[in-house]
Amino acid sequence: MQALLAVDRTDPVRPSAMAIGALGMAVPVAFGLLLGQPHAGFLIGLGAVLLAGGPAEASSTGGGRTTRLLATALPALAAVATATLLARLPAPDPAMILTVAIAALSVNYSRPLAGAAIRFNIYCVLGMTLIEGSAGHGAGGALVFGLGALWNILLRLLLDLRGSTESASADARRQPSPAQRRAYLRKQLRSLAGWQFPLRLAIGLGIASLLRHAFPAHHFAWIVLTVALLTEHAIAHLPVTTVQRLLVTIGGVALAWLLFTVAHGPIALGIVAAVLAMLVPVARARSSLLYATLSAPLILLVIDIGQPVAPGLLVDRLVATLIGGAIVVALNLAFDRLRVLTPPALPSAGR
Repeated sequence: MQALLAVDRTDPVRPSAMAIGALGMAVPVAFGLLLGQPHAGFLIGLGAVLLAGGPAEASSTGGGRTTRLLATALPALAAVATATLLARLPAPDPAMILTVAIAALSVNYSRPLAGAAIRFNIYCVLGMTLIEGSAGHGAGGALVFGLGALWNILLRLLLDLRGSTESASADARRQPSPAQRRAYLRKQLRSLAGWQFPLRLAIGLGIASLLRHAFPAHHFAWIVLTVALLTEHAIAHLPVTTVQRLLVTIGGVALAWLLFTVAHGPIALGIVAAVLAMLVPVARARSSLLYATLSAPLILLVIDIGQPVAPGLLVDRLVATLIGGAIVVALNLAFDRLRVLTPPALPSAGR
């Protein structure tokens, strides 16, 4: 419980970050309403809030400021482009599962690549979910979503004038060489440790996809996204963090329902979304669980906007969240048990 409520106050949140969050959502929503395309406006706003990452991520790579911002957004932009292409296939779900499983293998190479791969996978699955729920946009819904990342970058270049003063030189000196990383990757892929994350992700997404298609009358696409959001890179003997994130996601679903109940119409929902977006940079800097609490209702707001608000929708979302969480926890426990029973890999000849 202490971890669930823990708040990190060491990373200051500048007012410009909050302004970027609010404008990132409010401006595209306003233009969408004026042009009679509110859903497109919400899609771009959601992309601006989620896709481009935070200041800490932007400062973790070398190069100029614009280059760093583009580098943090690149995995998300690649993900939405991939989702757009996959959505056009006759069987998009198997192709998506194979794609994210292959991307998940790269977590064995380096921490930066692991972070990029995890972001790519989450946004690829989210992009597929948004395509399914993007009325009038079809497969272009993910690309509309991706425009938000570019809008966020533009805002940060205009408003975040101080930028980042951190230097990557010290971190660069501590990084292993490419040869060391390749050797570590080969070593990992000779054991279950190197395959457990892609396997858990692929199996979990496969089960979620089967359940979604088995009950087409329900809003069970949220199971697929829940599995992608909750699956941790590392196996935990007791998946406390996963359970915490599951509880937070349930809270986010309930908050989204409350917002839909209180705020009627796209204008009111746009105001609510802008307020949430303004708070997202604060949540991102303070607590990953707090960030998840605010992100879930924003995602659901965009997915569900325009749909009739009915008790069955909330029930479906809550049930889907519980099912997705149960899948992730069950796979974590199963692979933890398999890890105990599996002998370590033998070293290859000549090493």
